[in-house]
Amino acid sequence: MSSFTVRYVNAARIVLVAFITFIASIVHTMMGLVVAGLFPSVAATVGVFRRWALAEDHTWTIKETWLLFHRLWRAELVRANSLGWIEAALWAVLLFDYWVVNFHVTNAFGTFLSGFLLVLMIFVLLATVVSWVLHAHFDESVLWIVRMTLQMIIARPLMSLLLAIGELAVLAAYWQWPGLLMTFGLSIPCAVSTWVVWQYGHLPGFNPADKRGDGTVPSVQG
Repeated sequence: MSSFTVRYVNAARIVLVAFITFIASIVHTMMGLVVAGLFPSVAATVGVFRRWALAEDHTWTIKETWLLFHRLWRAELVRANSLGWIEAALWAVLLFDYWVVNFHVTNAFGTFLSGFLLVLMIFVLLATVVSWVLHAHFDESVLWIVRMTLQMIIARPLMSLLLAIGELAVLAAYWQWPGLLMTFGLSIPCAVSTWVVWQYGHLPGFNPADKRGDGTVPSVQG
Protein backbone atom coordinates (compact mmCIF):
# COMPACT_ATOMS: atom_id res chain seq x y z
CA MET A 1 0.00 0.00 0.00
CA SER A 2 1.06 3.59 -0.55
CA SER A 3 2.15 5.72 2.39
CA PHE A 4 -1.08 7.73 2.14
CA THR A 5 -3.18 4.57 2.28
CA VAL A 6 -1.24 3.30 5.29
CA ARG A 7 -1.76 6.59 7.13
CA TYR A 8 -5.45 6.61 6.24
CA VAL A 9 -5.97 3.05 7.49
CA ASN A 10 -4.07 3.75 10.72
CA ALA A 11 -6.13 6.91 11.27
CA ALA A 12 -9.34 4.94 10.78
CA ARG A 13 -8.15 2.30 13.23
CA ILE A 14 -7.26 4.81 15.95
CA VAL A 15 -10.66 6.50 15.50
CA LEU A 16 -12.34 3.13 16.02
CA VAL A 17 -10.19 2.42 19.08
CA ALA A 18 -11.04 5.86 20.50
CA PHE A 19 -14.77 5.26 20.00
CA ILE A 20 -14.75 1.74 21.49
CA THR A 21 -12.65 2.97 24.41
CA PHE A 22 -15.15 5.76 25.12
CA ILE A 23 -18.09 3.34 25.09
CA ALA A 24 -16.13 0.97 27.35
CA SER A 25 -15.35 3.82 29.75
CA ILE A 26 -19.05 4.66 30.11
CA VAL A 27 -20.00 1.04 30.73
CA HIS A 28 -17.19 0.44 33.22
CA THR A 29 -17.83 3.71 35.05
CA MET A 30 -21.40 2.55 35.60
CA MET A 31 -20.13 -0.89 36.63
CA GLY A 32 -18.21 0.84 39.40
CA LEU A 33 -21.27 2.91 40.34
CA VAL A 34 -19.40 6.02 39.13
CA VAL A 35 -17.64 6.58 42.46
CA ALA A 36 -15.43 3.50 42.16
CA GLY A 37 -15.48 3.18 38.37
CA LEU A 38 -14.69 6.65 37.00
CA PHE A 39 -10.98 6.95 37.68
CA PRO A 40 -10.15 3.34 36.76
CA SER A 41 -11.89 4.09 33.45
CA VAL A 42 -9.64 7.12 32.93
CA ALA A 43 -6.57 5.02 33.74
CA ALA A 44 -7.71 2.24 31.42
CA THR A 45 -8.35 4.73 28.61
CA VAL A 46 -4.81 6.07 28.87
CA GLY A 47 -3.53 2.52 29.19
CA VAL A 48 -5.18 1.50 25.93
CA PHE A 49 -3.51 4.36 24.04
CA ARG A 50 -0.19 3.56 25.72
CA ARG A 51 -0.45 -0.01 24.43
CA TRP A 52 -1.38 1.33 20.99
CA ALA A 53 1.75 3.49 20.92
CA LEU A 54 3.95 0.56 21.91
CA ALA A 55 2.35 -2.02 19.64
CA GLU A 56 3.70 -2.97 16.22
CA ASP A 57 0.42 -4.54 15.13
CA HIS A 58 -2.47 -2.07 15.11
CA THR A 59 -5.05 -4.41 13.60
CA TRP A 60 -7.05 -4.51 16.82
CA THR A 61 -10.56 -5.91 16.68
CA ILE A 62 -13.42 -4.43 18.66
CA LYS A 63 -13.34 -7.44 20.98
CA GLU A 64 -9.58 -7.14 21.56
CA THR A 65 -9.89 -3.43 22.40
CA TRP A 66 -12.79 -4.07 24.78
CA LEU A 67 -11.05 -6.95 26.57
CA LEU A 68 -7.85 -4.92 26.94
CA PHE A 69 -9.81 -2.04 28.44
CA HIS A 70 -11.64 -4.39 30.83
CA ARG A 71 -8.40 -6.01 31.99
CA LEU A 72 -6.75 -2.63 32.60
CA TRP A 73 -9.85 -1.33 34.39
CA ARG A 74 -9.92 -4.26 36.81
CA ALA A 75 -6.22 -3.86 37.54
CA GLU A 76 -6.71 -0.15 38.30
CA LEU A 77 -9.58 -0.33 40.79
CA VAL A 78 -7.33 0.56 43.72
CA ARG A 79 -4.40 2.53 42.25
CA ALA A 80 -6.45 4.77 39.97
CA ASN A 81 -8.92 5.71 42.69
CA SER A 82 -6.06 6.68 44.99
CA LEU A 83 -4.66 9.11 42.43
CA GLY A 84 -8.01 10.23 41.06
CA TRP A 85 -9.67 11.22 44.31
CA ILE A 86 -6.61 13.13 45.46
CA GLU A 87 -6.69 15.11 42.22
CA ALA A 88 -10.46 15.56 42.49
CA ALA A 89 -10.07 17.02 45.98
CA LEU A 90 -7.37 19.40 44.74
CA TRP A 91 -9.56 20.55 41.86
CA ALA A 92 -12.52 21.07 44.20
CA VAL A 93 -10.42 23.38 46.37
CA LEU A 94 -9.02 25.31 43.38
CA LEU A 95 -12.40 25.77 41.71
CA PHE A 96 -14.04 26.86 44.96
CA ASP A 97 -11.25 29.37 45.62
CA TYR A 98 -11.50 30.68 42.07
CA TRP A 99 -15.26 31.10 42.42
CA VAL A 100 -14.90 32.95 45.73
CA VAL A 101 -12.20 35.29 44.40
CA ASN A 102 -14.05 36.10 41.18
CA PHE A 103 -17.47 36.72 42.66
CA HIS A 104 -16.78 37.92 46.19
CA VAL A 105 -13.45 39.80 46.13
CA THR A 106 -13.62 42.87 43.91
CA ASN A 107 -10.53 44.86 44.90
CA ALA A 108 -7.11 44.92 43.22
CA PHE A 109 -5.81 42.10 45.37
CA GLY A 110 -8.75 39.97 44.29
CA THR A 111 -7.92 40.62 40.63
CA PHE A 112 -4.30 39.61 41.21
CA LEU A 113 -5.34 36.49 43.13
CA SER A 114 -7.79 35.56 40.39
CA GLY A 115 -5.06 35.73 37.77
CA PHE A 116 -2.70 33.73 39.97
CA LEU A 117 -5.31 31.02 40.48
CA LEU A 118 -5.97 30.86 36.74
CA VAL A 119 -2.29 30.29 36.00
CA LEU A 120 -2.12 27.74 38.81
CA MET A 121 -5.12 25.86 37.41
CA ILE A 122 -3.52 25.70 33.96
CA PHE A 123 -0.40 24.22 35.56
CA VAL A 124 -2.48 21.75 37.57
CA LEU A 125 -4.41 20.80 34.41
CA LEU A 126 -1.14 19.93 32.66
CA ALA A 127 -0.02 18.02 35.73
CA THR A 128 -3.29 16.11 35.81
CA VAL A 129 -3.11 14.86 32.23
CA VAL A 130 0.59 14.00 32.49
CA SER A 131 0.08 12.17 35.78
CA TRP A 132 -2.32 9.70 34.17
CA VAL A 133 0.18 8.86 31.44
CA LEU A 134 2.88 8.26 34.06
CA HIS A 135 0.39 6.28 36.13
CA ALA A 136 -0.32 4.01 33.15
CA HIS A 137 3.37 3.50 32.41
CA PHE A 138 5.00 3.15 35.83
CA ASP A 139 3.92 0.88 38.67
CA GLU A 140 4.80 3.40 41.38
CA SER A 141 3.19 5.14 44.35
CA VAL A 142 0.99 8.20 44.07
CA LEU A 143 3.68 10.35 45.68
CA TRP A 144 6.24 9.19 43.11
CA ILE A 145 3.82 9.90 40.24
CA VAL A 146 3.13 13.42 41.54
CA ARG A 147 6.81 14.21 42.02
CA MET A 148 7.75 12.86 38.59
CA THR A 149 4.88 14.77 36.98
CA LEU A 150 6.00 18.10 38.41
CA GLN A 151 9.58 17.45 37.36
CA MET A 152 8.55 16.58 33.80
CA ILE A 153 6.37 19.65 33.31
CA ILE A 154 9.21 21.92 34.43
CA ALA A 155 12.06 20.03 32.75
CA ARG A 156 10.23 19.38 29.43
CA PRO A 157 8.98 22.82 28.34
CA LEU A 158 8.38 21.72 24.73
CA MET A 159 6.27 18.80 25.92
CA SER A 160 4.30 21.09 28.23
CA LEU A 161 3.73 23.66 25.49
CA LEU A 162 2.58 21.10 22.92
CA LEU A 163 0.40 19.43 25.51
CA ALA A 164 -1.29 22.73 26.36
CA ILE A 165 -1.82 23.52 22.66
CA GLY A 166 -3.13 20.03 21.94
CA GLU A 167 -5.60 19.91 24.80
CA LEU A 168 -6.76 23.46 24.05
CA ALA A 169 -7.38 22.42 20.44
CA VAL A 170 -9.43 19.45 21.65
CA LEU A 171 -11.50 21.66 23.95
CA ALA A 172 -12.07 24.13 21.11
CA ALA A 173 -13.16 21.32 18.78
CA TYR A 174 -15.53 19.94 21.42
CA TRP A 175 -16.97 23.42 21.94
CA GLN A 176 -17.43 23.96 18.20
CA TRP A 177 -18.74 20.46 17.46
CA PRO A 178 -20.44 19.00 20.57
CA GLY A 179 -21.07 15.79 18.65
CA LEU A 180 -17.37 14.99 18.98
CA LEU A 181 -17.67 15.14 22.76
CA MET A 182 -20.70 12.85 22.68
CA THR A 183 -18.87 10.41 20.40
CA PHE A 184 -15.39 10.29 21.92
CA GLY A 185 -15.59 11.85 25.39
CA LEU A 186 -12.27 11.62 27.24
CA SER A 187 -10.73 9.35 24.60
CA ILE A 188 -9.32 12.15 22.43
CA PRO A 189 -7.84 14.21 25.31
CA CYS A 190 -6.27 11.02 26.68
CA ALA A 191 -4.93 10.11 23.24
CA VAL A 192 -3.42 13.58 22.82
CA SER A 193 -1.71 13.53 26.22
CA THR A 194 -0.39 10.01 25.63
CA TRP A 195 0.97 10.90 22.19
CA VAL A 196 2.69 14.10 23.38
CA VAL A 197 4.35 12.34 26.31
CA TRP A 198 5.29 9.45 24.00
CA GLN A 199 6.96 11.80 21.54
CA TYR A 200 8.48 14.46 23.80
CA GLY A 201 8.49 13.11 27.37
CA HIS A 202 11.62 10.99 26.83
CA LEU A 203 10.43 8.38 29.30
CA PRO A 204 12.44 5.16 29.59
CA GLY A 205 10.61 2.48 27.65
CA PHE A 206 7.98 4.88 26.37
CA ASN A 207 9.35 6.78 23.40
CA PRO A 208 9.67 5.94 19.69
CA ALA A 209 13.31 4.88 20.08
CA ASP A 210 12.44 2.19 22.66
CA LYS A 211 9.37 0.79 20.91
CA ARG A 212 8.89 -2.95 21.23
CA GLY A 213 6.57 -5.13 19.27
CA ASP A 214 4.97 -6.93 22.22
CA GLY A 215 3.82 -3.70 23.86
CA THR A 216 5.86 -4.26 27.01
CA VAL A 217 8.93 -2.59 28.45
CA PRO A 218 11.28 -3.54 31.27
CA SER A 219 10.72 -2.21 34.81
CA VAL A 220 7.32 -0.68 34.03
CA GLN A 221 3.77 -1.90 33.71
CA GLY A 222 3.20 -4.36 30.89
